[in-house]
Amino acid sequence: MRRFIILLVILAFLLTPMTSHAQTSGAAVSLECDDTLAPEDPLAGGNETFMCTVSNPTAYVEKIAIQISSDGLYSNAPGELYVDAGQEESFNVTIGWNPGMYSEIRTITVSASVQELNNLPPPNTASSQTNTEFNLTLNYTQQGCHTEGLLEPSHIQFELGDNLGNITFELNYSESPITAANFAMLSMMGCYDNTIFHRVIDGFMIQAGDFTNGDGTGGHAGIWQGYCNGQPSNDSSCSGAGESAWTIPYEVNTNLTHQPCMLSMAKTSAPNTGGSQFFVVPTDSTPDWLDGVHTVFGEVIIGCDIVTAISETATGEGDRPVVDIVIQRAFAVTAPNWDSDGDDVANDDDNCPEIANSNQSDVDNDTIGDACDDDLDGDGVDNEQDSFPNDANESSDFDNDGLGDNTDADDDGDGMNDTDDAFPYNQNETTDTDGDGIGDNTDADDDGDGVADLTDNCPYIANTDQADADGDGIGTACDSSEEESENPSVPFLSIGMTVAAMLVAVLIYRTENETVD
Repeated sequence: MRRFIILLVILAFLLTPMTSHAQTSGAAVSLECDDTLAPEDPLAGGNETFMCTVSNPTAYVEKIAIQISSDGLYSNAPGELYVDAGQEESFNVTIGWNPGMYSEIRTITVSASVQELNNLPPPNTASSQTNTEFNLTLNYTQQGCHTEGLLEPSHIQFELGDNLGNITFELNYSESPITAANFAMLSMMGCYDNTIFHRVIDGFMIQAGDFTNGDGTGGHAGIWQGYCNGQPSNDSSCSGAGESAWTIPYEVNTNLTHQPCMLSMAKTSAPNTGGSQFFVVPTDSTPDWLDGVHTVFGEVIIGCDIVTAISETATGEGDRPVVDIVIQRAFAVTAPNWDSDGDDVANDDDNCPEIANSNQSDVDNDTIGDACDDDLDGDGVDNEQDSFPNDANESSDFDNDGLGDNTDADDDGDGMNDTDDAFPYNQNETTDTDGDGIGDNTDADDDGDGVADLTDNCPYIANTDQADADGDGIGTACDSSEEESENPSVPFLSIGMTVAAMLVAVLIYRTENETVD
């Protein structure tokens, strides 16, 4: 009994679960990173860092490999970490981006995988992964519309409200680099979005760009160029006024003048007070008295007719349009919608962008305008080769009679209908007796019997033996008179039979007389 009790105690001890801080056997890992990363000035480009933490829930020292997938961006992080049993380690991930990557959202994927347990290969695979959103879509209007970035897009496009269309500007960095860059950065930051043309004067100009007050009293430069309210300064804080006091130097000593469709910088009567406001000259204006006073820094390449239309709109107090004319969006364009042929139809909408065709005629509806369509009727035959370039059902006129071959019943004009003509496109041939593909007028052996027509006594009926029973030069195969001589007619046969009957009668008569005697 005593032994039995001891045995039960031993079994109970063996079956009782043993507690341990290890808790996990084999490899295991967990990873956590910041969910979102949003740079303060995406247009400037640069580097940003976020933190990740990797945890080891096992009873072993783990060697953990770190991998980064940065969605086309530069990345830097430790390649591997050693994490003690039951411990965690934090590390930084640095992401770099170029200035031109603004207004994008990228996904950064961080992965952690166990490589070793206590310096030995793990018995199982273990990994963890997490994503961080890298947001480059900063709303600059909520941050005061300023940037340390400096990009030089060649073209800026305005998308106007009420279906007025688009205006595309080409900026002139060679003549007015600071003014052009300031306008471009304000556009790319979205500072002109949902602003209005607050001052419009018919036959003079249209003015916009006051993104703070909307009445011509506000706005400021978007990049620091060393001026506070027109005064040179080394203090970008402008003695506490901040970016709202930023202005840019005027660049008036250039070759650019105030011609129709030109883009110029607005300012006060004092020099170097340009900020964000600008004006555009319509087609019926040439305000040359502004030359040398205001900085011209670009021109309208598409939509100057829209500028003129805006200048003619009804206005009220302070020359403000009665109905707001809104710039819904301003943005850089790398491939502006040109009007290369000057027909007032933008290239993207023009079915012949290199040849002026304002009516956009397209007979065959192939999206290629008639002015530049090499196949007007769309029948697959180029116009130069097509006798009927405007008729999709006809392309050739073999006999030049003005009727297309598909309609013409006698294509070669030889007087024989195409359905009966063995050669409907050959005026010199109509038949092919031996079916050898060579017309009878050309074929030297029309019956195909191997005997040339010149020596064949039956040139249209095959007769390789050239038989001629009556020797009249016409072969037996085609000599009708020879057939009559070889096959006697009925009258000839009747005479012969008559003669034979008479001879038989004479013999019978003689026999009877001899018997009587």
